[in-house]
Amino acid sequence: MEPQHYRELSEGAKALLEANTETAEWRGRRYRFSVPSLAAYPFQWFWDSCFHAIVWTRLGEIERAKDELRGFFVFQEPSGFIPHVIFWNQKRVRRSPFSWHYLESRGRLSFLPWTKKPLATAHIQPPLLAQAVERIVLASGDERFLNEALPVLERYYRWLSSGRDPDHDGLISIIAQYESGLDFSPAYDAALGVRPPRFRGLGVKPRIPEGLNVLLGQHLPTIFRLSPWHIEDVLVNSIYIQGLQALGRLARRLEHANVSRETSQRGHATAVAEWAEAQAARVLRTLVAKCFDASAGLFWNLTGAQERQSKVKTIISLTPLIVPDLPRPIVEQLVAHLVDPKEFWTRYPLPSVAINESSFTPDNRVCGHRRIWRGPLSMNTNWFLAHGLRQHGYTDLADHIGQTSRELVVQHGFNEFFDPHTGVPVGANRFGWATLVIDLP
Repeated sequence: MEPQHYRELSEGAKALLEANTETAEWRGRRYRFSVPSLAAYPFQWFWDSCFHAIVWTRLGEIERAKDELRGFFVFQEPSGFIPHVIFWNQKRVRRSPFSWHYLESRGRLSFLPWTKKPLATAHIQPPLLAQAVERIVLASGDERFLNEALPVLERYYRWLSSGRDPDHDGLISIIAQYESGLDFSPAYDAALGVRPPRFRGLGVKPRIPEGLNVLLGQHLPTIFRLSPWHIEDVLVNSIYIQGLQALGRLARRLEHANVSRETSQRGHATAVAEWAEAQAARVLRTLVAKCFDASAGLFWNLTGAQERQSKVKTIISLTPLIVPDLPRPIVEQLVAHLVDPKEFWTRYPLPSVAINESSFTPDNRVCGHRRIWRGPLSMNTNWFLAHGLRQHGYTDLADHIGQTSRELVVQHGFNEFFDPHTGVPVGANRFGWATLVIDLP
């Protein structure tokens, strides 16, 4: 890309994130963050803020990148849990038993007018925090920030390992499909009884597991025991592996950052690194053993205690490509699907659903209703997979995804989703994570 065009894209990305910036006060301290979209998504979302921090870092705005994460640092619970949304603007929290603001939060009666509104959700999102912290540390060399972040990261990833792995196989589970960030992906249809050609109930059935979670008090052990809808999600676990590897590298960096550090501190950093490295290797082994279908050459999500495979070709099936030590034969099988023009290699790659799936919907409309992640491409999954392809040696493919993604943003602006055939934007406009385009190969 010409330097002038990249500079213009970068200036546009910075202007968008600045326009979407809000501040809020919590316990005597002010926090600064970018919301995904002022109109459509007015709160602070976890993985969106991780993406924003990565973009701020790319822009050289290191302090702004740190700010993007600190709200989630302070909302971390003693267990290590970090919510997927912080409701800084309480006026916009809806009181309704049918609102996701209620269904994804604690408090069975919090929709009643005399109760307190939730401050944050009880959900997670893909665990991207260590990757965002690592980008900041690599760009800045800021050991003080590393010291601030590492205890948060350790508690968070250890909580995921202990609290979200009911069968103790290494894979973590989500308790509702919305926790994956890919809300209405057809990868979740079968578990809910949503079937082609009309996909009836798509707007209601995904909320049933959330309603059950509320009735069960958002108590994870009870949910894992009684709910049939918890999912070992391929995308979530791929990002989890990548995050564990980043945590291991950060701990090693702290281990060697200062030879005068007390022996106990260095020893703890070593222990964190060894745990994270071993856990990443274990999760990858289980992901391959349980989720990879050698006959199809793809990974599938696993639903419930019975670990039923959801055999729908979506972008989720390709996300293990982001793991650098994925076995080469598996990499080659995934890439064969990725470059197949009957599946994922469209005019503007990469669609969120293979175009030869009956559930593929390039405009996000199902029976007249907006149902996201059922066909259009998104910059965040393009960003993940372009970098994944590059690390596995597929430079030309990564460059092509980067080039076509930039074309879309130059022509149509920073949108949430784009039609993979025409490039027409089909999501929220002026959308934060679309700025990842400046960090594409």
